[in-house]
Amino acid sequence: MGKYLRIILLITFISSLSVNNLMAKKPLIVFHFDFNSVALQEDYLKHWLKKVADMGYNAVLWEIEDDVKWETCPECSSPDAFTKNQFKEIINYSRTLGLEPIPLLQTIGHAEYVLQHEKFLSFREDSSRYDCYCTSNPDVKVFLKNWINEYLDLFGEISYFHLGGDEAYAFASCNKCKSAAEVIGENKFYAEYVEEISEPILEKGIRPGVWSDMILKHPKDILTLAKEFIIWDWNYWDGDSSPENVMVWSEGKRISKDKITNSIRQEIREIFDENGNLVSFYTSDFLKRMGFDVIVCSSSRSHGDGVFAGRNDMHVDNIIGAARKTVQSSLLGNCVTSWAVRIHNYETQEPWFFLAPLTVENSALSREELLLLASNKIFKVNSTNFFQTANQIGFPFPFVNENTTGIMWTGMKDSKPAPKDYINKLVLKWNKNGTWDFAKNKIKKSTDSILTGINNLHHFISTAKSGIDILTNWSKAGYFQYWQSILANEIVKKVECEIGIPDQEVIRLIDSLKRDYVQWAEEWMTTKSSIQNAELIYDSISEFFKQKY
Repeated sequence: MGKYLRIILLITFISSLSVNNLMAKKPLIVFHFDFNSVALQEDYLKHWLKKVADMGYNAVLWEIEDDVKWETCPECSSPDAFTKNQFKEIINYSRTLGLEPIPLLQTIGHAEYVLQHEKFLSFREDSSRYDCYCTSNPDVKVFLKNWINEYLDLFGEISYFHLGGDEAYAFASCNKCKSAAEVIGENKFYAEYVEEISEPILEKGIRPGVWSDMILKHPKDILTLAKEFIIWDWNYWDGDSSPENVMVWSEGKRISKDKITNSIRQEIREIFDENGNLVSFYTSDFLKRMGFDVIVCSSSRSHGDGVFAGRNDMHVDNIIGAARKTVQSSLLGNCVTSWAVRIHNYETQEPWFFLAPLTVENSALSREELLLLASNKIFKVNSTNFFQTANQIGFPFPFVNENTTGIMWTGMKDSKPAPKDYINKLVLKWNKNGTWDFAKNKIKKSTDSILTGINNLHHFISTAKSGIDILTNWSKAGYFQYWQSILANEIVKKVECEIGIPDQEVIRLIDSLKRDYVQWAEEWMTTKSSIQNAELIYDSISEFFKQKY
């Protein structure tokens, strides 16, 4: 990095210290809008900006991807994309609500909406994948700097800019990148790249940020990244108590405390507390000790959720735990991420959204006290019964979980239709690897759980005095969850050669459900997006019943 850029970084960092002192009293509480695979209606978007501002959020992380008509990459804009003037008006409206805008442009991985186009084949790190940029390619750097400048023009005066950089599975794998990384180390190679493309940001005194996972793979080399970068430390597993397992990025998996090696203990001493228990969100404490400003990130939609409703217990615990960590460790901020490829709407997540600002403001309260406070605010009911009900309805099972339908079946963030034999291949794979029995048991348990939840929800509705939008949408989610459970059980019967509903009747049922889903989804998505996602959810299952097994 050049001397001039180093000076800019130093000035930016010093000027940010006064901001950080203020943030010690009031952390950033960031709401995440992700437009990947779901095009939101403008009125719905504005409605939710007002709602999250009223909840206590003070910033928005905008992951807009292909939903703006870009000049740098016109091929990358969806048919439903906002014009720049439309989106500027949305940004200006968010500012009037006290929401600080933070743009997010993915600059390493998750570039599916760009790299799937033939024009950008030479930008790929791996020619067989379309999610990761080649970070040695000078044309990639020019392209992204131009795009960053277009973002800066669109967003106007901002303090932060997120450069993504997570889950870059093909990073440093081409011959040129791999050779460079072997000489200087992957973290240094990563750091030099993000620092170079950050030049337009730094020149304006804006602080760049990246996700945490890639640099945490090599904790010994963590300080190769300039400390002026804010680390967005995402963790969707930990909760509000000592966990049984923690994610160790250098191992690439979650491991129990008896599997923590001495090497890991020495590198990251924050992983255990003084009593020898694993520490939730320990990586945020480690990153802060290393001198970085940290925004710890929980999630209200993440891998493992069904397409109609998420997992209440997991998201509640994760959001409360991350918000409490923000206060306890005096972090720069807290962000609740909500990944659009999981599909279910904001109304079904709304009770969880409340919990982040509520916990930041009331961090001394227990989990149960926070849920009771949230229930009183949302439903005017002095009971936490709703959260138990949501857990029953949101029961996850095969053929409702994202990529066991046609959602994200490639493992990448795209909306490509699944192949016609997709369900067959899934079942054959599960039979081969010994997980088919587990899948069958989950499916069989799902119906009773969902029906119990629906009955409990109807009882709760009779006692609630507000929150009708939430309850209505959970009722609709319960309807689709129930029928998806019926479809999943019919798949099991067909695979096991048991007598079930005739195939033609199942196909007619799916067609009816598909129409119902489009009608529901049009309440928050554009019509084109509603139809596309309905096809991804239902078509591979419908195709299964059109084939002989």
